[in-house]
Amino acid sequence: IELLNTSSYIQVTDIFRNPVDPVALVMGDRNLGVLYIPHDTERNIRSSRRQVNLGYFADYTNEAQNAEVIETLNSISSETGAGESAPRVMAMGRTGAESAGSLLSPVRTVVRRLGDPVFSATNNMVIAFIFFFSSIYLGLTVLMIPGRLRVTGQSRRAVLQGPLCMMARLIPYAFFYTTAISVDICLLTTFGQLRFDGNFLLFVPSIFMTGMCIGLFGFTLAWKCAEPGMGAAFMILIVPPGFITGGSTLATGFLNEGAYIASNAFPLVWQYRLWRDFAFRAENFMGILSEYGGFICYSCVLGLLVLMRWRKSWLEMRMRSRAHPAPGERELP
Repeated sequence: IELLNTSSYIQVTDIFRNPVDPVALVMGDRNLGVLYIPHDTERNIRSSRRQVNLGYFADYTNEAQNAEVIETLNSISSETGAGESAPRVMAMGRTGAESAGSLLSPVRTVVRRLGDPVFSATNNMVIAFIFFFSSIYLGLTVLMIPGRLRVTGQSRRAVLQGPLCMMARLIPYAFFYTTAISVDICLLTTFGQLRFDGNFLLFVPSIFMTGMCIGLFGFTLAWKCAEPGMGAAFMILIVPPGFITGGSTLATGFLNEGAYIASNAFPLVWQYRLWRDFAFRAENFMGILSEYGGFICYSCVLGLLVLMRWRKSWLEMRMRSRAHPAPGERELP
């Protein structure tokens, strides 16, 4: 354990001395894998009674994960076993130190893939781009809503209707976003091109929440835009960072702690995390409740930011109406 924890590519997060379900330990991308060390491992290595098989449960919900980890595991296990057995073989006079160290390998690492046992690229990359491009189109559309309201002269009326009316404009877009992605997932799963082992009905609300969060995020950034094109320019700040840090292009375990925490600010990160938990790890609702709860809290924070933007605009509109009231215009309450 000390050798693993001091290596370049492995960090030991928890040590359990009792059997634990490995799937529960990789939920929410908390760990890249789980190493199982059998009983009497040290005794068997030192006495050379039998070959020791270390079991590594590798989380392959992302293609980029575990390549360096498995290589490091094999290297450390081989060096550890050879270091114990080489002096014994040398004492028998059968071979030299270098030959003994290279030939003897009493410790072996056996890998079992979790989430993607056949190592299919479709499971990760195809669905990642489905979410990514759908979110791009949705984001471009909702980012132009504030500017479109100003260009058409509907901005004041929209603000006076209240913040909920502004947020309600996002519901049709989020609905079609959910429908399009759901159809894609169902078609790919039905024809055997996609793995989905969880409850799809429990997963669908997370797609709708992602669409709403992208819209709320867009409203927060583009609230003051004078025309639609200015709002569309904010797209680079919403969807691409979530695609990069959400575990589609690189393993989230490779991010430093600060980047991992900051990645939670983007809607796609939550969506990708829930996708892996539902589709690949087949977690039930109780197991996923904490992730759903975090996603709901994140949605509420975005809604609060939009509410703050609306209130600021409403106060500015109220001050202007008091300072320069238009003929026949009622003062705002």
